[in-house]
Parts: sequence; structure tokens; C-alpha cells
Amino acid sequence: MLIQFSVENYLSIKDKVVLSMLASRDTEHPEHLIADGNKNYLKSTVIYGANASGKSNVLNAFWFMVNYVLTSHNQQVHKAIERSPFKFDQETPVRPSSFEVIFTANGIRYAYGFSVTDRAVVEEYLYYYPNGRQALIFERKDTTDFRFTVDIEEQNTLKERTSANKLYLSVASNWSYSKVIPVLEWFASCQIITKYSVADAYGLEAEQLKDDDYRRVIASMLRVADFGIQSLQMRDSEPIPSQRGDVFPNIEAVHTVQDSEGNASSYTLNMTEESDGTNSYFKLIGIVKKALDQGTLLVADEMDAHLHPLLTKHLVSLFNSVEFNPNGAQLIFTSHNTNLLDLDVLRRDQIWFTEKDEQTAATDLFSLYDFSIRKDTKVEKGYLIGRYGAIPFIKGGL
Repeated sequence: MLIQFSVENYLSIKDKVVLSMLASRDTEHPEHLIADGNKNYLKSTVIYGANASGKSNVLNAFWFMVNYVLTSHNQQVHKAIERSPFKFDQETPVRPSSFEVIFTANGIRYAYGFSVTDRAVVEEYLYYYPNGRQALIFERKDTTDFRFTVDIEEQNTLKERTSANKLYLSVASNWSYSKVIPVLEWFASCQIITKYSVADAYGLEAEQLKDDDYRRVIASMLRVADFGIQSLQMRDSEPIPSQRGDVFPNIEAVHTVQDSEGNASSYTLNMTEESDGTNSYFKLIGIVKKALDQGTLLVADEMDAHLHPLLTKHLVSLFNSVEFNPNGAQLIFTSHNTNLLDLDVLRRDQIWFTEKDEQTAATDLFSLYDFSIRKDTKVEKGYLIGRYGAIPFIKGGL
């Protein structure tokens, strides 16, 4: 379970911004919360903002962190770190970019973070709270200065295998160091859909779709969405050639229609013949199902692209539900669908905004909970007239 993510000096983010999944004192929609001891955490969060305000960059920063944790042990010794610092400043390109997550795995709280320049990891740390009190697993400063308090001999061996441009966490987990394995597994469980990571066709893999039971579940989710699809079937022959590389050409959707006399007949359409909206939903529900089944984190940029607002609301409701989300899965996504800006749909602390500073062009991130509003406030109307910022200022002219 994600508790908090923070990032500094990455893409349009200059100063540190924090996205917190810790629930506020808001008493609305208690079913939208995950209870953990004496604290509650959010099942879902949506980020709104004008185009180019940086809402996608918050998610892209999370993707960078996850990807670097999972891959940096393979980094060639002299290869540059492909980070993207804030560029509208003379100093930030040479400053480190910093990332941190606080989360729970197997009932234990962890805090992990690192700072990188183009050439080296300049800081890295991992703390955990096995008995409710902070304990150190490792600290790293100035690239090569490590501190260990447990398994010192083993960790000293691992640090010698960690070059300047590699994360120690990535190297240590690659060598099966037990204290860091739960951390790596948490990162690996995160499912991310951004322009940098399409997440392998949104998690709907061909092997899964070959399974009859899996196809039946996906088809039932399509029926709920009212696409007119009754079932799905696999083609035995070679898939139909298609220029639509983001569509599964070996899957056919079965539609049942009635003629003028009321007689029902079934017809099939290849997924390449279905609409963009149908294909967007089809690709998305596989990864949604996986997150709900496994109780993991789904991060999705513009999740509602090509989707009707009611379908987006339905997907969010699955994560906020007690019935459909018993394992505590979480959803973080960006959207322009203002229909969700409704306190009957989401809590105030589930709604976040990004806004770009007119002077510095830097992104700020803040929550609707930061505003003092009444429970009967029309949030959508207030947002569209600029009461909370985070909207484009459209000047006159062409």
C-alpha cells in the first residue's frame, strides 16, 4: 500500500511536491479508505490540471523511480542516468533529482528514496519499521559512503558490486539480499500506464486471453459496460493483419442482435473492427482486474481517454468499493473528466490539482482538502470558474 510519494527537480517539477494517500479527518465516504492500525489511507486519487500543468509529470516521475529500481542493476558502468531535471533554471540541471516513497509491504512500513545526477546516485536510503520504530537497513551518501547496521559483512560485499550509476537496492535485490526483497517486490507489483510505459498492452497478455475462464471474466466486465459484446473468442488461425498495433488482432468479440422479427443471431467482430473506446476499455480492464485481485497499485495517466464519463466513474467506483476491492488495491490517475468533481463521488482528500507557476513555469501539487469548502459545495462548477486554480487561462484572439 502506498502512503506517500514525493519528487523534486524532475521534468516540470522544480521544488519538492508530495502526493499523500494518508486520509484526512474528512468523515465522508469511509468505504473509500483502507484501515491500517489507527490510520486510514485512500483507495484512489485523481489529479486535475490544465494541459502542460504537470499532472502527467507527477506520474512520469513515479514511473522513473519504479523503472530505475527495477533496471539499474543492469546499467553499464559509464552509462549516463537518463533523468530529466527541471530546465527553466540555471542551477537545476546540475542539481540532483530526488524521489521518495513511503509504503507498506507484508504489514511492515518502509521509507525508500534516492537522489541522482546525470552520472551518479548521490544519495540513497532504506528504513523500515518492524516494531513501529524506525530501523536502518542502509544509507548511502556521496555515492560511495555507505552505512549499515544489520548484515554488515554481507552488505559490504554488495556495496562493492554497486557502481556509481546503480541503485544499491537494485543490486542487492538482484543478489537476493533478504532485507530488500520485499521492497523490490512492492515496486515490481506497481502497474503503470504513462507515455513512457504502456505496461504491455495494459496487462492484457495473449497468454492470459487463451484461458477460457479469464476470457469469460473479461467478457462479463465488457457486458457491464454495455458495449453489446456477449463473449470473447480466440482465433485459431493466424491473426488478421492490422496497422493498429495497440489492438489484439487474434481476439474476436461476439455480438448478439435481433432482426425485425425478433429472431436473435450472433455475429463476430475482430477487435481491430471495434471502436477506439471499446478497445481502450478492453485493454484497461485487464490491468484493473489484476490490481483488484492482487491488491496492488495502479497508476494511470489519462485513464479515461476515449471512455464515456460514466465508464470512468464505474472504474473508480470499483476501487472505492468494499465489495469489489477487498484486498486494498489503490488507483492514482489523471483526468479531464470533471464529472468526478463531486463530493457524492469522491472525498475532498481524493481530489488533487496541479498548477504551473506563471513566473517560474514550475509545477505545484495540492489537494482540494487544502480549501475550506462546505459538504454541499458544487466542486465541478467551482473548478471550472477557477476557484481552485489548475485551469488554463484562455486569452482572447485566435
